[in-house]
Amino acid sequence: MCAGHHDGGTDDGQRQDLDPDSRADRPLHRSLRRLPDVPLGQRAVRRESRAKTFAEALTTVEEYLEMPYRTRRRPQSSPAVRQQLTDEVSDLLARMALRQAWLQIEASAVAGPCSALVATARADAGARMSLAWQQPPITTYSGMNLGVPYPRDRSIAARANCIAVMRRHL
Repeated sequence: MCAGHHDGGTDDGQRQDLDPDSRADRPLHRSLRRLPDVPLGQRAVRRESRAKTFAEALTTVEEYLEMPYRTRRRPQSSPAVRQQLTDEVSDLLARMALRQAWLQIEASAVAGPCSALVATARADAGARMSLAWQQPPITTYSGMNLGVPYPRDRSIAARANCIAVMRRHL
């Protein structure tokens, strides 16, 4: 053997590179120990993505449930104001439909309770919007406080059910 040359052997004839505790194998050993972390990271990313999808769906429904208040508090009944409010309602309906379709793809177990929430919200808010359009526009600051909130018990219950299912599927 040449001076300064080491063949990886030991005095007892075993090779160091086959020893699991040798320096040569430690980086590989550490890499193999980290492999289970990759799926955990991917699960965390999927969970975060799913949570964001759920939050967007719930937010859109809440915005729709606010439309009776926006309609009732309109400053005037001009064609421009009517158009703006109707466009907002149409946009929210389209966003709710998009979120529902996305949930059918992303989390099908959540799609049913979410569809029930949307149907309930549409029934609750739709009826209240019809009544709000029949009221005269509010022209005073004191009129902006409507006093009694519109009843939303059915929508609140449907939302609670939807959130419970969403939690189980995060």
